[in-house]
Amino acid sequence: MGWWGSVKNAAEKTKLRGDIALTQRGITARKKKFGEEYFDVLTNDTQKSFGGIGGTVGTLAVFKKSEHDDPMKIAFETCRDDIRCMQVRKEEHHKQLDVMEVKGCHTMPDETMGQNIRKTGRMFSDAGVGAKIRAQMAFIDREMKIRKENFGVEVYDFTKASDDKEKKGGLKGTISKALSGLSEQEKEMQKTIDAAKNDVEGIEGRVISMERQIAFLDSEMEPLAATSS
Repeated sequence: MGWWGSVKNAAEKTKLRGDIALTQRGITARKKKFGEEYFDVLTNDTQKSFGGIGGTVGTLAVFKKSEHDDPMKIAFETCRDDIRCMQVRKEEHHKQLDVMEVKGCHTMPDETMGQNIRKTGRMFSDAGVGAKIRAQMAFIDREMKIRKENFGVEVYDFTKASDDKEKKGGLKGTISKALSGLSEQEKEMQKTIDAAKNDVEGIEGRVISMERQIAFLDSEMEPLAATSS
């Protein structure tokens, strides 16, 4: 390989490394998406399975009923409690909007010039306060989304690691022992897990392929290095 070939080789490896970094971000993004989907499925049938989002966990097959230190259960309960606190904060803001709706400027008299001026001032004030409250609610929504995403990263990585030793095949192993008699909710959980697992493995496969390409390019440079020495 000549000088120009070595330059092309280096450029191609640089591009591949950039593609790998970008693709690996896709793995994290998919795990985060899994967190949103999985948490929502877990809390979908709240009255039946959890007694509300703040209820007791343990009725689903995914949780080990006999173990109080089940990491999957602990991760969910922690996330659930965090989300519940955020929902309480959001509800408080919502109540503020409700109060403004009931006692807003539309309840003020406007028969005189002075009353009209005060009512107009109150209208602009309420509009500003309402916009601030809605922005705070939107921020809480964003906090809940991020919390669910972090839950996905935590649960996916832990479950895959724990199931590797059981050779059950990634995430699916967590509930593989309870495949018989699954409820509709648990079937939806399984579907969500399988979809995430397949997507992540597909992305990881692309990373491995690019790493092999880099290794091949490195091997092409070895004869040139030997000649130079």
